[in-house]
Amino acid sequence: MQFNTFVSSISDLERCVLAPNLEEVLLEPLLLARQGKLSLEETEFLASEAVKRSLHPVLVWDILMPEQIMMEICQKISQYNLSKFSAIRVCDPGAAWWVKSHFPQLKIQLIVETGNHNLEALQGWCEVLSGSLERLVLSIELPEAKLIEYCQKLPVACEILGVGRILLFYSPRSLLSKHISVKSSEEIRYLETTVASEESQNRPFPTLETVHGTFMFLDKDQFILDRLESLEKAGLQTVRLDLRHLSQDENFDENFDQNIVVNVDKICRQILDNPTALKTQWPKPIRAPFFKANRTTSIFDRMKSKAKLAAYRNEIGLAEIVAVESKTAVIFYALQPFELSQINSLILPTGEERELPEDIQFRNLKGEVIKKCDREQILIANWFKKAMPGSLLLGKMENG
Repeated sequence: MQFNTFVSSISDLERCVLAPNLEEVLLEPLLLARQGKLSLEETEFLASEAVKRSLHPVLVWDILMPEQIMMEICQKISQYNLSKFSAIRVCDPGAAWWVKSHFPQLKIQLIVETGNHNLEALQGWCEVLSGSLERLVLSIELPEAKLIEYCQKLPVACEILGVGRILLFYSPRSLLSKHISVKSSEEIRYLETTVASEESQNRPFPTLETVHGTFMFLDKDQFILDRLESLEKAGLQTVRLDLRHLSQDENFDENFDQNIVVNVDKICRQILDNPTALKTQWPKPIRAPFFKANRTTSIFDRMKSKAKLAAYRNEIGLAEIVAVESKTAVIFYALQPFELSQINSLILPTGEERELPEDIQFRNLKGEVIKKCDREQILIANWFKKAMPGSLLLGKMENG
């Protein structure tokens, strides 16, 4: 298993040379990369210097583009010496196809961190870019079991973010500079701050604006460097170390400077020797929100249940539970006039359908046992298990 990281200077390259299991460096030109700062000339120079140091430079082209802008960029980089790079990393499928068509000798690393989370889609990209595709950069939203499965089943190498910022929100629009005083064009091109709101209890989220848009990150870093053993056994090829934001943390390195791979050599050694200690020493709060399980789709079942209840309410809903007094009573509100013999079952807000107790009795507000009721009438029944507000009494379906 290998590591890679972003670099922006000769000093960064020197640190990478000292880092065990790190041979690949990622170069971000301003023209092509979302968080890029380098000119094309600087990028080409660093690529040459990386090769001299037996490192493998990768050109990052991760912006998404409308066709006109893409054609302008393609014209510019067609005159660029891409032979210096061991691979090009792209996010836009159009850019990937252009690279495959015009530079078939150049290996492609396709970023599939957004969408493309199912195996069939990933296998489709492997077929479309066959012959050029070297690696898939997978999403941190995939839990460990899925990552293991994909590493074993996909025909190309896989990469995952081992440590770094977690992107919460991206917009191609400029959302910061209009609200913050800036002193120079350089600050406008790369503006960093924190953003908070009342909705998030004034929790500060790191936010970045570049010429390619605005990015909001979680205030905790992704960190799975202590959980790589199973992934390595499954065949995971590359773990990305994104240390760009740590260059702003003077407490992380006594020899603080403006390079972007602070302590990468020490970090790589600790990953191999004692990742647990590295975890306790990490300068930012950390978490791995999806690694064990991705529960972001759990709400789908609840949404389906609500839709199901709404349909039943309009079609065969007789009454709704509006209150429950534990061990004592269940209060219903009649949605329409009906006879109690019409009752078929009860459906809970979770979507679970249950039979009513055989000995259940319904009473009116006077305490009288009733056999039928009017619309909007309040009904009182003896308490039964799993009764909860929002549940519906369902009538019997009519055969159509």
